[in-house]
Amino acid sequence: MWRRTVAVTVAVVVLVLGSVAAAEKRRAKGTHMATAQNDSTQQMTEAISARLHAQWEGWKNQDPAPNDAIIADDFHSFWPDGSRHVGRPTPKQMAEQPIAAYKLSEFRAVPVGTDTALVTYLAEIKTPGDNLEHHMSVGEVWARRNGQWQICAYSGTLMK
Repeated sequence: MWRRTVAVTVAVVVLVLGSVAAAEKRRAKGTHMATAQNDSTQQMTEAISARLHAQWEGWKNQDPAPNDAIIADDFHSFWPDGSRHVGRPTPKQMAEQPIAAYKLSEFRAVPVGTDTALVTYLAEIKTPGDNLEHHMSVGEVWARRNGQWQICAYSGTLMK
């Protein structure tokens, strides 16, 4: 079961990245995809951005409710330390990864289907106590389920 789940996750990531690469290639040649910049893409971007910021604020405040509201039941994640997690983060996991402040930038949501999007952004995170700043590149897969956008997969990579 675990191997099948990993295989499906890898297949989805490969398909998503391939779709994004193809879209970029077409855009570079001057051929725009029908969904490149339309009202539904703008609405999707705004809806996901608002939910994402609420989730980060919840993590900073050690409040699991915003996570529970937007993270899908079948959520998979790869944390910057390389560890793999299945399911919503627990309050204990949130406490083990505290943040004092954060800034999100270069947010981009690319539709890869009617109800699916690839989201990328950069995060600057300050940890409490040592006040160190960490720079991270984030990639997420979002899906609209029951009318609400939810995170299905997350991968964060620390940048030098």
